[in-house]
Amino acid sequence: MKIFQIGSFPLDASFIQGGVEASIYGLSMELAKMNQVFIIDVPRFEIKRDCIEKNAEITIFRFSAPYQRNFTTIFRLKKIVSIIRVQRPELCHIHTTSLFSLICYISLKLLHFPCIVTVHGLAHIEKRNVWRKKHNLRNLLRYWAQSITEFLYLSICPILIADTEYVANTIKNYKEQRKIFKMPICKVIPQGVNPDFFQLKKSIEKNHLLAVGAINRRKGHLNLIEAMKNVKLQIPDFRLSIAGVLSNTDYYQLMQKSIIENDLENNIQIYINASFNEIKTLLSSTDIFVLHSEEESQGIVLCEAMAAGKPIVATNVGGIPWIVENNVNGLLSDFGDIDTFADNVIKLLKNNLIRTEIAKRNRFESFKYNWHFISNEIMNLYKTMI
Repeated sequence: MKIFQIGSFPLDASFIQGGVEASIYGLSMELAKMNQVFIIDVPRFEIKRDCIEKNAEITIFRFSAPYQRNFTTIFRLKKIVSIIRVQRPELCHIHTTSLFSLICYISLKLLHFPCIVTVHGLAHIEKRNVWRKKHNLRNLLRYWAQSITEFLYLSICPILIADTEYVANTIKNYKEQRKIFKMPICKVIPQGVNPDFFQLKKSIEKNHLLAVGAINRRKGHLNLIEAMKNVKLQIPDFRLSIAGVLSNTDYYQLMQKSIIENDLENNIQIYINASFNEIKTLLSSTDIFVLHSEEESQGIVLCEAMAAGKPIVATNVGGIPWIVENNVNGLLSDFGDIDTFADNVIKLLKNNLIRTEIAKRNRFESFKYNWHFISNEIMNLYKTMI
């Protein structure tokens, strides 16, 4: 089958930025074993000229964006659609619910190409949270624009893939609230995990914690650092590694300031723009995976931690409770509840038996995030659409 994947594809497989890139990369590599796969990478300002790349069995079309603003990617759609028309794929799989992907979806449907969309979380929720923290016209307009785009997208798609029950249930609530005028069929299929995480060898460093996530407010790193102040009172020799893509320099500076103010310079180290191999090394040596996020659709890093056999301490937000069941394969607390979060970390660090039981359970449960099984499910969905 000739398949087009449309969305952000890594410029470098050793440095994947975010869950969407990881998802498209993992799915494409698995599908390419039995199918002809083409990638339409979202236009990027840092790419100076259009080009075509070959990655194993995958053909990647990359495009330059005229300006740095994300909305300018729509100016490249005419060429993108023309390439798809020439290649005549049997199916187009569009990722995310951005303005770019919405117009691309409408264009391809008008040309009678079978299309399916994966909703990697609801982006307007993130924009709403940003606006609530900082009320200004710019944030309000971004929130409104993303909401209108997303609600229209959800209304016109007859069938889509949601990565968790959380996303599917939220879309159902939108229909009941009349925010969307037609309820799509939501197929819940999670994002998969890179097979390397299933094969990590343990070299655990006692009392080592790891948090992986982009350096921005949504990941709640400041709350995590505050919680570590409590952890240090009972476990002075703990170590926390924070690894993530730097997407907010101001927030990074606030994190560094908080580390100093809480006397945690000897306990916390931040790894900016860590490579895939660096994250694997950190994960193999960690005792517990921690994430104090404000909003997650699925939280692919949690699934990666499960595959590596790590117990998890996280927040009870978004799709996380559908991935991490409290007191079963991790411990959860409310976002902003620093004391409970710290208590959960201390509880796991002090109880080797609980850590071991959760680690074994996570390793077993994580096989449902194997790309081989997930790609088969997605291929079956492709066939029904064709």
